[in-house]
Amino acid sequence: MIENDNRPVNLNLLTINLPIIGVSSILHRISGVAIFFSFPLVVWMLSISLKSEESYSLLSSLFQSSTILKIMIYLFLVGFSYHLLAGFKKLLSDAFGIGETLASGRILSWIVFGATFFMAVLFIFYIF
Repeated sequence: MIENDNRPVNLNLLTINLPIIGVSSILHRISGVAIFFSFPLVVWMLSISLKSEESYSLLSSLFQSSTILKIMIYLFLVGFSYHLLAGFKKLLSDAFGIGETLASGRILSWIVFGATFFMAVLFIFYIF
């Protein structure tokens, strides 16, 4: 016999109020997937830059003239820096117990967001 499930179901993810720690965790996973799928572009660019002096100058001129490539590199660097900082926060929590409480986890999540924002601003000045 099948019982009726009377639990409330909320399928609209935009109405769920996640704590900042949850948002940080989800963004850490999303940035990891984005880095995984952008890795072939980075390897291709490294391969082209190391092939010869002419290919390096071709890639350099392409980078200077292409705004799309600059935006892609910028997004990769911001995603990688966020993933690195959030991963370091997770390692601190797992290895040393720093950030396990709700208050300290919230503070560390805001620190990760702030440091990523600071690095994103630095990347804008460096790339563009």
